[in-house]
Amino acid sequence: MANAEDLKKALEKWAKKLEDPEIAEEFEDFNKTMQFVFPDIDYKVQLIFQNKQARVEDGYNEDAEMSLEVGSDLFLGISTGRIDPMEAFMDGSLKPKGTMSDLERLDIFMDD
Repeated sequence: MANAEDLKKALEKWAKKLEDPEIAEEFEDFNKTMQFVFPDIDYKVQLIFQNKQARVEDGYNEDAEMSLEVGSDLFLGISTGRIDPMEAFMDGSLKPKGTMSDLERLDIFMDD
């Protein structure tokens, strides 16, 4: 089973992608929070987008514009490319909340 440190490292890797100016440009005016909840290990963490940058913070934000409740191992599989996020979504393993246009913008993090 994955642990909180593994999950946070995976999200920090996603946040670092915004260091690429081309990717950062796609996040101009995207000032939103993605809340991740990993119920199997009782861990909550946020990916906060602001000013073409992203940062990871522990904790829960009930006002987050987007959220995803997912098992820790499934998320790590997605973040490493071992598991196709679209297949996980189609079989009901992923249940994201938020507007589709906001969620689609996060597809760039799945391209490892």
